Amino acid sequence: MDVPITPRAAAGFKDGARPRVTWTPARSAVSLDSAMPDTSKPVDVLTRTWLAFAIVGAGIVGVVAISAVALAFADDKERASQLVFSAVLPLFGTWVGTVLAFYFARENLEAATQSTLALAGRDTAAPVTQVMIREADFVAYDLGTGDSVENVRLSALRDKMRQLTPPSRRLPVRDAGGAIICVIHDATLTAYAESQHQTTESIDRTLGDLLSDPEYKALVEAVGFVPERATIGDARQVMGSIKNCNDVFVTETGKREERAIGWLTNTLLAGVQ
Repeated sequence: MDVPITPRAAAGFKDGARPRVTWTPARSAVSLDSAMPDTSKPVDVLTRTWLAFAIVGAGIVGVVAISAVALAFADDKERASQLVFSAVLPLFGTWVGTVLAFYFARENLEAATQSTLALAGRDTAAPVTQVMIREADFVAYDLGTGDSVENVRLSALRDKMRQLTPPSRRLPVRDAGGAIICVIHDATLTAYAESQHQTTESIDRTLGDLLSDPEYKALVEAVGFVPERATIGDARQVMGSIKNCNDVFVTETGKREERAIGWLTNTLLAGVQ
């Protein structure tokens, strides 16, 4: 099954490649929490049911009693009965609608959500290896042996991003061993050029210049890492724990210095929320 990717996100993949996903039931270890029966839900259902019947019952008895008293002491009983009927009938209708919505809307929403996730094959407990962009599909700037990241010209990164149509909006920078050093986003590149009173067309600075600015260094190095055995939920948690993080890479054991074998962007992970 293809993971839905917007054209702009697809620009970051080689030749518009999209990760292929084959959904199979995950065989993960059963946690202690999942192995224990959940007794809170039945108790909660019984409590809500009791409260619903008690409140609705008390309300009906109260309305009937007030209506009876109003009719009993009314001088014009015909007019009073019309007023009571016109006031009580909408009230009963509202109560019935509220109770029906309370009992059925939540369950229907949960069922629809689960069905959608199942059909899409995108469960947050699924392994990252099923949805990640694989290394062969990376569009990245690779340093050669002995190359220094500080000497990489920003114009070279810009040109690499423009090799695709439409241009890529993000570009990982990898060392000679395939480890991720940082990720350059087009918005970051544009903002840095403007801070230097230049444009992305005329930028003559290097990546070393950008990294010397603490603000931009934090932006391009805001990258997360997870091990190959991690789940989609793990990747989302890592991304959320790092300020300004929009990219999570998969390595063998989740260490930054290891070769990146997979890539999860914020756009890709948004599909499993």
